[in-house]
Amino acid sequence: MPKITLNYDQAHAFIEKNKANGFYWDNYTIVKFSPHTAAYTDKKGSFRNNKWGFANRYDVNSDGTWDISDKYEKFI
Repeated sequence: MPKITLNYDQAHAFIEKNKANGFYWDNYTIVKFSPHTAAYTDKKGSFRNNKWGFANRYDVNSDGTWDISDKYEKFI
């Protein structure tokens, strides 16, 4: 899967810029929340802001970077 690697400063700037697009922090994990009613019964389902949706999680790597999907390149 193609990916984009973000360092600490890039990751923080990315989250600040894209909060309205559903990105947020969960400790050191970048999370992309996408509202969808089918998420109610899915293991990736999450309840946020009074809505069910899918949460795609991007954990920090051992070198202190995050690998996110390249489909979010337009948000950088």
